[in-house]
Amino acid sequence: MTNIEQQHAADVQRVQDQVRSFCAQKKKIKIYHGSTNSTRALRFERDRIIDVSAFDRILAINLDEQYMLVEPNVPMDKLVTASLQFGLVPPVVMEFPGITVGGGIQGGAGESSSFRYGLFHDCCLQYEIVLGNGEVRTVSPEQHADLFYGTACSYGSLGIITLVKLRLVPAKKFIHLTYRTVTSFGEAIQSMQSIIKYTADFVDGIMFSKNLGVVMSGKFSDEQHIPVATFRKPLDEWFFLHANTIAHKHRLYDERIPIADYLFRYDRGGFWVGQYGFRLLRVPFVRLFRVLLNSMFKTRTLFRVLHATNLSQRFLVQDISLPQESVLKFLEFVDRKLHIYPLWLCPLKPGQHDKLSPNFLTTNGVINVGVWGEVSHDYARFVAMNRELETVVMKLHGRKVLYAHQYYPPDEFWKVYDGAWYRALRKKYFADTVFPDVYEKTFVSDKYKPSVLAGVWRLITSPFKLPIS
Repeated sequence: MTNIEQQHAADVQRVQDQVRSFCAQKKKIKIYHGSTNSTRALRFERDRIIDVSAFDRILAINLDEQYMLVEPNVPMDKLVTASLQFGLVPPVVMEFPGITVGGGIQGGAGESSSFRYGLFHDCCLQYEIVLGNGEVRTVSPEQHADLFYGTACSYGSLGIITLVKLRLVPAKKFIHLTYRTVTSFGEAIQSMQSIIKYTADFVDGIMFSKNLGVVMSGKFSDEQHIPVATFRKPLDEWFFLHANTIAHKHRLYDERIPIADYLFRYDRGGFWVGQYGFRLLRVPFVRLFRVLLNSMFKTRTLFRVLHATNLSQRFLVQDISLPQESVLKFLEFVDRKLHIYPLWLCPLKPGQHDKLSPNFLTTNGVINVGVWGEVSHDYARFVAMNRELETVVMKLHGRKVLYAHQYYPPDEFWKVYDGAWYRALRKKYFADTVFPDVYEKTFVSDKYKPSVLAGVWRLITSPFKLPIS
């Protein structure tokens, strides 16, 4: 056994011992990762957590069978750096470098390759999980398949993932990205549906208004004859602003992007929600200040600020998965009632066995709509807007991605998800007395009191991890 395998085994044993202790006390616990990309305010009590933040190692890369063995706290940038050394990359890589393997599995994460490969958890071949009684199980589609599929999007409510076997695919140095300007929601949807029938490796879109957007399709490439664009250096423009300029100037445009720049192209500015930070700071949203404040507006920092200041109830931040047949009606609702732009569009492969997944929908194709923008500061109005959105999504047979605020009453929530199946699975694998259920984990019951000054102090005193009280 290698040193890193010994360290892993010792950490797993520590988690087992803690879980057995909590199980004996019938005390429900939370799993502490040290960071999060959830938009909910999170509170961690020292005597009710299991700390898994040390599970951040890559144990092995198998080049013959093209997979990695990784712990759940490995972030995307570390994953990509390690795999690209061998000309490989995970089939789905989330756009924020700090999202972890475990976060991607538990949170239903997808990206522009998900029309082909599904969500991040669909790229996982096997999990090692500590159950609620402290037992360790290895689960896969062939072994304890019900727990394997149930774990996806369960938000740590079925067990603690300690190791993941993750599929890899061949990669090239660049992504050849083609931008197609569109002038309506319908044209954007039709364009994406047409592109995914052919040989694209990546597809997503941005609607800057009801009448202007861009659909982008990418392919792995080593070609040399087209312009290069980068998006990770301080002097580079934020990607959505770059795409907006192209949409105004070109009907069709091609460029090549280094693969890491493409995969993390939305990191600077957090897609576009970082522009609201300029308003809070009362700094002009111009190129000079985007360069000078570059380090403050990467997603790791943006999420830390969000949690430290409790500002999340000033912003509607929702990802909605919808059957492709009903996505146009949803976009028209957003335009009519919420007036939020830009909007992100991402075609996704429907789920099959993952009953908690946002993509577990009856359709031949799913389109995710990212709705992220500043809304009314009135708390009652904020909740009402979220409830109206949830009602519309249910009527259109879609699902929310539950990293975000959810305000469903329990009976309504369990109409969306299979409560009887879920409760039986929790009981079978000893989760019901130890881990809060997925509704408890995701429901927002409190009004957050925003405080910028207190948030700055929390950032200073706990600069790298979420605080524990």
